Amino acid sequence: MDDQIISLFVGAVFVTAFLMSQVLIMPSMSSSKEDRKRLKQRFDQALSGQGISQQSIVKVRAIDKLPPFIQKIETLPLMNALSVLLEQSGKGGFAYKYVFYNILTTLLVCLFVWIFFHHLIATIVVAIFSLVVPIIWLKKQKTKYIDEFEEQLPEALEMMARTLRTGYPFIQSLKIVATEMDGAVSTEFGITYEELNYGREVGIAFALMIERVPSMSLSAMATAILIQRETGGNLSEVLLNISGVLRDRFKLQRTVKTLSAEGIFSAWVLCSVPFFMFLMFNLIDPEHFDALYEHPGGYKVFYVIGTLEVIAIFWIRKIITIDV
Repeated sequence: MDDQIISLFVGAVFVTAFLMSQVLIMPSMSSSKEDRKRLKQRFDQALSGQGISQQSIVKVRAIDKLPPFIQKIETLPLMNALSVLLEQSGKGGFAYKYVFYNILTTLLVCLFVWIFFHHLIATIVVAIFSLVVPIIWLKKQKTKYIDEFEEQLPEALEMMARTLRTGYPFIQSLKIVATEMDGAVSTEFGITYEELNYGREVGIAFALMIERVPSMSLSAMATAILIQRETGGNLSEVLLNISGVLRDRFKLQRTVKTLSAEGIFSAWVLCSVPFFMFLMFNLIDPEHFDALYEHPGGYKVFYVIGTLEVIAIFWIRKIITIDV
């Protein structure tokens, strides 16, 4: 194989492996899009027309302490989207700091590549890669953060139910969960407790919590609590029932994840076979593909195969994703 074919082959292997690692390794479980959309609209109505109430009071107070110039940067639309992603991934902090460190790292890496290789295209590719990878990493951290929260939520609800039975008020039960537990549940319940302490309405506080943790389990819990507060009833019993349902749902998700592991492994094998066969044929008979290399449209075949490979990856992902 000549240098161009080798570069094309290595690049195709890298892109395919990267896509498979991002698309196929993700949890093969999802809730119905219509259900998620319906629940999100329900809580968005609680935020509509609230003006500044659409933002967390804790976050607004932190932003107010920044210099005016930094405040303007932090409130830009792209910065707001990045700030939401940081909150959903459990990292918190200010978006402008993340962007600054990301740009600084990208410049240093690009400078290193340019000094040692003096290759413009390679430098541009590295720059794009350095800017995109942190966002992908944040999205994966978001998935892990939500999974951790959903796993801890049933235990948190049981703790709230026990607290309510001993005579503590509802808001105080949130503080006890934040104090006694750790991880994602402790962080989110602590923020919600602070929001309520600042005078935020319960519905708005839960809507903001769902913005930070877009979880179907949390949406169902918040809906049940808000309905109970309007209609009355035994809240501790409601929380225990929700906890039991969430535990059963989590067990089902674990079962689905185990069963879908076979499909993920098959996807890795199917997506790797073309590259493996191409490499083996070239090692056994280096002249096997000479006719393809020498034909004017031979390289178009590689592009078509690469496109079909990408389509296959997302198609397999759709097949092994199960609504739970």
